[in-house]
Amino acid sequence: MARTLFSFLPFMVCFWWLLTFAIGYHKFDAAKRSLTWYSAACAMLYLCHAFYFTVGIPHAVDCLWTLCSLSVYPLYYLYICRLTDRQMSPSCYLLLLPAVVVAGVKFVVPCDFIVVIQQLVFASQVLLCCFFGIKRLREFDRRLADVYADMEGRGTPQFRALLVAIVTISCLAAIANALGRRYFSDSDWLLIALAVTFSGLQYALHFIAYHRQFTQEEFEADSIDEIPASTATDASPAEEEAAPDVPELAKKIEALMSGEQFYLTPNLKIADLAKRLGTCRTYVSTHINQATGMSFSDYVNHLRVEHAKRLMQERRDIKIASLAELSGFASELSFYRNFRKFTGLTPKAWLKQNAQE
Repeated sequence: MARTLFSFLPFMVCFWWLLTFAIGYHKFDAAKRSLTWYSAACAMLYLCHAFYFTVGIPHAVDCLWTLCSLSVYPLYYLYICRLTDRQMSPSCYLLLLPAVVVAGVKFVVPCDFIVVIQQLVFASQVLLCCFFGIKRLREFDRRLADVYADMEGRGTPQFRALLVAIVTISCLAAIANALGRRYFSDSDWLLIALAVTFSGLQYALHFIAYHRQFTQEEFEADSIDEIPASTATDASPAEEEAAPDVPELAKKIEALMSGEQFYLTPNLKIADLAKRLGTCRTYVSTHINQATGMSFSDYVNHLRVEHAKRLMQERRDIKIASLAELSGFASELSFYRNFRKFTGLTPKAWLKQNAQE
């Protein structure tokens, strides 16, 4: 009984998420709609697994398992593409071609050689999905950091969890594929352990994706370069379009950020800074990157941490919630994460060390 229940557990998890995504399909963004197809492939894959470990499967269903097995990682990579880039080439869907070809050949000409080909294709998909998926996500995270000061809900936490899930699932899937499904037929505890692990990871992966509110469309809207209609000078349109004088731009940024403490603005975007300077965000971003070696997010949050340190020295009884808010951080979690990033210490440890000095 336990064997049967746990055999169907990954299917039930994926099927539940499939229904959840299918119900909201038409109101979701492109990324979530893309993940719906991944959920469908996973649900069918784990259903075939469950039947194999309980009652067995005929050849036709085994070919369906092959089709789904070789489709899940390409489909997840397509989700990553949708998550990080609104414009996706139709040629990306050719990643699903190996699954169709191998499953079709296996259905027509069943032999051990096709099984070997299937395992090699699957292993290559795991490696390629991990490599290029991680590369895409890291690049997207870097682009986010040049637009937003506050990354919460937009990048780092969600992407880190997704990366861990992708790598973990890939490693477990590669091991399972190398050992072979028959290896688990005589080992209930190993089957249960793998079923629980895959179920948990799939649940986490879908949960993160479902609750992600930030979209690629929103990012593109915030990334558009715009020079305000009314600028700080009376320069001609031709002069406004030209690159600003670098020393002058540096002085303006320093006066605005340090002098006026513009970094304390809640939910600050580089477009807000560019608008105040009367230029486009590309110039501002490039200057900050080259002058400080930091992304816009790190530059702003470093200034916020320095501000928090001054407040802590002046008001040693200040509460963390108030300190985070007064320093411009969107949350206490963001404050803790950035404070530790730039000081290597927690606020309490830093205050204690500073008091001793």
